[in-house]
Amino acid sequence: MQLNAEDGGKRTCILCTNNENGICENVTYERNKRVIEGYTKPNGDYVDGLHNNNLRYYRTDFISRSRSTKNMRRLVLLSTDMLCIKENLYSEKKTFAGMPTFRNIYRYFEQDDKKMLIIYDERYVDEIVSLIEKVETDSKIKVYVFSPSEDPWEASFEPVNDKVELCALPQAIYNTYKRILPKPKRKPLEWEEEDAPNIDNDTIGGLFAAEPEGGDK
Repeated sequence: MQLNAEDGGKRTCILCTNNENGICENVTYERNKRVIEGYTKPNGDYVDGLHNNNLRYYRTDFISRSRSTKNMRRLVLLSTDMLCIKENLYSEKKTFAGMPTFRNIYRYFEQDDKKMLIIYDERYVDEIVSLIEKVETDSKIKVYVFSPSEDPWEASFEPVNDKVELCALPQAIYNTYKRILPKPKRKPLEWEEEDAPNIDNDTIGGLFAAEPEGGDK
């Protein structure tokens, strides 16, 4: 951090530890936090912080291989953290294009000229594209779509091609997502076409009928 302050560099650091005796939470994290925020020495001298930095710590854990909606949502949440690390972008916004974000549908991150949109429910892609059309931006918004298919969504985002950069999920995330995605229920073979369940848009509900759950982190 000091070197970056001296020469304008963009060095980053990832430290892994087993947190023995709480060394990560109680020592390393606190030391780095004080360096960033500023601190007072035992003799009373104040040391100004290196404010143009950020600090996060994450715990590794296992995700069950069981195909369930709960495990799928947990994977999506943890994968979002990984995408934030990948893009070095952590500032989540509560709104996008003047509308509240919806944590179970999409989340939006923005800091300086970096912008990232993560879409969790592909059914709302067209509505989100309509929101993007209303946004004025000097830099492209990176867009990730969680979907069991390998559709690059280029056709859907064509109207906003000048505003977005479509990004593929890292292969490891994509493979795990597909592996724990709940299997679709198969309809009985004896069903006739006219007897099949009819699910319309009113059943799903529009984007703006959902409860806003996004928030700053």
